[in-house]
Amino acid sequence: MKLELYTQPFCAPCVRTRQTVARVQELLPALEVEEINVVEQVARGKELGITSTPVIRLLQDGTEKFRASETPTINQLLTAIAGASD
Repeated sequence: MKLELYTQPFCAPCVRTRQTVARVQELLPALEVEEINVVEQVARGKELGITSTPVIRLLQDGTEKFRASETPTINQLLTAIAGASD
């Protein structure tokens, strides 16, 4: 399972989401996490329809299984990962 986190500098919700993702990664060390700064990678954000941040995408074998554009709690993110793993 891969988690992509789309963020931008000076985004308060992005900071909170980054902290949540870091905590979940501690609990699930096999979870691959990639943080994408949409200011630096504008084309990638546009290609995926990222119009605000933060955005979390969960991918299984390259296929998007889940997307959220709000800051989740640890439990919400763990539930999403479990659901995407089915």
